[in-house]
Amino acid sequence: MHWAIGILIGGVFVYAAIDKIAHPADFARIVYHYQLAGPNAFVGPMPANVLSVVLPWIEALAGLLLICGIWRRPAAAVTAAMLVMFLVAVSWALSQNIDIENCGCFSVSGEGRAAGLRLVLSDAAMLLGTAVLLYLAPRKKADSATQPSR
Repeated sequence: MHWAIGILIGGVFVYAAIDKIAHPADFARIVYHYQLAGPNAFVGPMPANVLSVVLPWIEALAGLLLICGIWRRPAAAVTAAMLVMFLVAVSWALSQNIDIENCGCFSVSGEGRAAGLRLVLSDAAMLLGTAVLLYLAPRKKADSATQPSR
């Protein structure tokens, strides 16, 4: 079960990173729209710009680690932290009546997914999957050398 959850969530994160890595300026404009990382009266564009460049690479790396099963728990922890961050950002936008036509989840073009309840629920479901990877130990296969022979 762990491998299936890892491949599923990892695949989502790798797929989500591709367009953002290819178009960081477009992703930065989406990040600006959330009004959390700037630019605003308190901070300039630097935090949002750095986030727009760094976050997709972290998504891609964590996703690849989940898919490959390498450092699965640390990758699941990073993925869970990103999902919490995404949930906070979307919840903030919804609570402030900020109309997010494109959440920036999978595409940075104008034809993206709107921020709403469906997005919150899908992120929460993936967060639950990362919790399984973090807190439930994978079942170990029975070793034929330690099994009594008949």
